[in-house]
Amino acid sequence: MSRLTSAHRTRRLPILLSSVALLSACGGGEDDGTTPIGDFYTIAANPGSSGTLGSYYMPSITSQWRNAAANIRNNVARYRMQSGNIAGLGDAFSNPLFSSRVDYAHAVGLTGAGQVIAIVDAGFLQGHEVFAGKATTSTGDPGVDNHGTVVASIAAGLSSTMVGVAPEADLIFSSWDDSDLAAAANAAAARGAVAQNNSWGFTDVYADSTGYDDIFGNSTGQTWLTALENYASQGVVIFAISNDESATLAGLLEALPMFESGLTFGWLAVGNSVPIFDDNGVSGVAGRVSAPCLEAARWCLMADGYWTGASDVSNTSYESGTGSSYAAPQVAGALALLAEAFPDLNPHQLRARLLASADNTFTGFVSAGSQDVIEGSGVFTHNYSDEFGHGFLDIRAALLPIGPSSLSTADGGKIAAEDFAFSTGGAMGDAVARSLAGVDLTMTDALEGSFDIAAKDFVATAKPGDLAETLAARSYAKDYGHTRTATVNSLADVFIDHPGATLEIDGPDGRSRAAILLGGEDTYGIALSRRLTEGDLSVDLGVKLARDGGGLMGFADTSGAGADMASITLGVSHDLGLGGFFSLKGEIGIADLATPAAMSAVDKADFNSVSLQVGSRSVFSTGDRLTVGVSMPIAVTSGSASLIVPVALGEGSSETRTLAVDLAPSERQIDLTFGYQMPMGDHSELMLSLVHAENYGNQAGISDQAAVIGMKWSF
Repeated sequence: MSRLTSAHRTRRLPILLSSVALLSACGGGEDDGTTPIGDFYTIAANPGSSGTLGSYYMPSITSQWRNAAANIRNNVARYRMQSGNIAGLGDAFSNPLFSSRVDYAHAVGLTGAGQVIAIVDAGFLQGHEVFAGKATTSTGDPGVDNHGTVVASIAAGLSSTMVGVAPEADLIFSSWDDSDLAAAANAAAARGAVAQNNSWGFTDVYADSTGYDDIFGNSTGQTWLTALENYASQGVVIFAISNDESATLAGLLEALPMFESGLTFGWLAVGNSVPIFDDNGVSGVAGRVSAPCLEAARWCLMADGYWTGASDVSNTSYESGTGSSYAAPQVAGALALLAEAFPDLNPHQLRARLLASADNTFTGFVSAGSQDVIEGSGVFTHNYSDEFGHGFLDIRAALLPIGPSSLSTADGGKIAAEDFAFSTGGAMGDAVARSLAGVDLTMTDALEGSFDIAAKDFVATAKPGDLAETLAARSYAKDYGHTRTATVNSLADVFIDHPGATLEIDGPDGRSRAAILLGGEDTYGIALSRRLTEGDLSVDLGVKLARDGGGLMGFADTSGAGADMASITLGVSHDLGLGGFFSLKGEIGIADLATPAAMSAVDKADFNSVSLQVGSRSVFSTGDRLTVGVSMPIAVTSGSASLIVPVALGEGSSETRTLAVDLAPSERQIDLTFGYQMPMGDHSELMLSLVHAENYGNQAGISDQAAVIGMKWSF
């Protein structure tokens, strides 16, 4: 049975890949072709981290990553040479390095280094400059041929002129002769090749029993099948599908798992389609220029097969062409990139990532069902269509976490990443994030991909509210006239640091006071105080019990939030009602904190607060009141917690460790205040309040200031 490249499968004679009219969009640029490929890697994805992905990991499609990828494809001639508009497809824009998101992988330093790709084809110009410096081996006598030279350069080529998908991967060159097919598969297994690319097929041999018997119903075929089964048990076999756009039955080889189900999770079929896309994704298809996936749909991908690659004319020659032959080696190169990024995953797991991340959101994709992308029912499913398979190759998406992510716990269990995340109350400031700075945790996604994430990224430090809004709310709640004329009480506003409204009640003897905090379902409290002495110097003693919903003192996560607080308050004041006055108050207490799912233990936390106000009445006009003050709102003074988590150690390893967390902020919030009140008439009052806060929210280096002018009228 004769072989045929995937350009056509309607004749029995070998036909090389057809050329295509490509309207070049290339031009001059900064890259003169002599710059080492690594010099264009402009970012480290997770600076300073080391782990399974190390510097390759990006937690999301950040603007930094986008800019780095754009810099490569726009400013490096080796990338721009693939750009062009395709005549006959409405001048659709084509650049497979862009549409398959190869540029994003290269932008974080992935090159396929240390990986091996096996290429089975008609022949190769092995001395071509794109293969220089690679560790290459051959099986049989593949000879020299243009088709194989182009295919191999797409998968792993690198020169001053062009760059392939995995430019630093090594290669195995093998002939497609019957006598060499088994040896080719065995060599791929022996060298641990992540992928074996086959951009060819048998003419007029389809996915039916006749076709199967024709190829594998003899000893030579059986020997090859055994070798394929052996290799596919550890690596991934890739076959380009036919370029017969009107085909109604898949070719045998791309659909072989129909007959040999054990091959399924080590098999991929690849077709050629030109996407309509931008940097966000694929929106449509300018044209499908190969057969549809058909019976191979459940393990099929699409990629843009318009490429300029190395040719066999000379060691420095290149040519442009199209076909699924040129789409398939992109997938082989993609597997090499993922193998470098995820060294703990085997090729079958990498294959699953490509299927799970394939872009199938475009107009024209009609789902025919869903497929488990990795062995094990229900682990992760992805929709596929009979025409486009799972969709377009998207290496960028394959590098990101796929599906629900989790972290290992000390007892060997798993905790969902969203359940591990927690927030801290404002009294802790940035204490927890500071304790976790410089520590990376290992997170695993649904497909067992491991990612290093900064531990502090799981902590949402309480963001202090806008100071102006807080000040305005406090001002609005006050009775201006009463505040201006009332005798100073050092234990007034005892719940000022808590969210919510406060109802204060004075006892009939004028020496007792009760305050009730009405903050909602999870925030409430009561405070009782008693004046112990009167005269020139008043001393007030009080107790306070409160439940905080997590905004001030506690932790909060998906399982709950809050803290139970108990404290003693003490105040000293002097106010004769005629002139100067002062008020000094302090609070000291203990809080029983909720334990979020992320933490194995949380100790009780000590906290305190202190404030001093001095002022005078009738300063500028009769009956006015001037006050200045300094205060330190409630903050944790001591307390600790611990997390038992998988800590990234580097080189793809992690270790479960106990991390101690200090709950006390390094710097306390300090408020400087100024207030002025005066009557504007018999029924109106004016209030002016100014506040400057240093280390706002108990977070070092943050400052804020606000001013509020209020007027109230009574009728």
